[in-house]
Amino acid sequence: MQEHKKVIGFLLKALGLCLGWFVLYDIWLNAVDTWLSLRTVETSTALLHSAGYAVHTQNGQLMLQDEVLVYMMPACNGMVLMALFAGFILAFPGPAAKKAFFISGGIVLIYLLNVLRVAGLALNVLYNASSVDFNHKYTFTIIVYAAIFGMWMLWVKRYAPTSANYVSKPILGPTNA
Repeated sequence: MQEHKKVIGFLLKALGLCLGWFVLYDIWLNAVDTWLSLRTVETSTALLHSAGYAVHTQNGQLMLQDEVLVYMMPACNGMVLMALFAGFILAFPGPAAKKAFFISGGIVLIYLLNVLRVAGLALNVLYNASSVDFNHKYTFTIIVYAAIFGMWMLWVKRYAPTSANYVSKPILGPTNA
């Protein structure tokens, strides 16, 4: 029964964090969402510019001359993924200081991956526009979600307390020994 309490506690924390997310979003996070979208496009533009591309930003768009290469929609700025990542770490047991450090590092990594994703999509538009939809929907999504899953697994396996075993032990059947 104790194992079920741990799982139920984890699920209740996750639900509370989800509800908190929706309430905070309407009050405060909408402005952060817009800011993050603009910063992501600007950083991606700076990355491409440093690689020799004559790109610029205009109204949240990454552009080459007058052609829009990427338009950053708020849903694509990575904020929801950052919140999902942080929510999982917060819901899982562990010391607060380690959580704060791990979440901060994870959010920075997700941001950098998203900057690379936006820059990659811009290059994709330039060099092989026919594959943009596929790469946007699948390739980059798989890469980012795999990185987030890897960070979650790192937290569970390396940083979460070993007493926080959420996986029940296998039931062994009769042996023939």
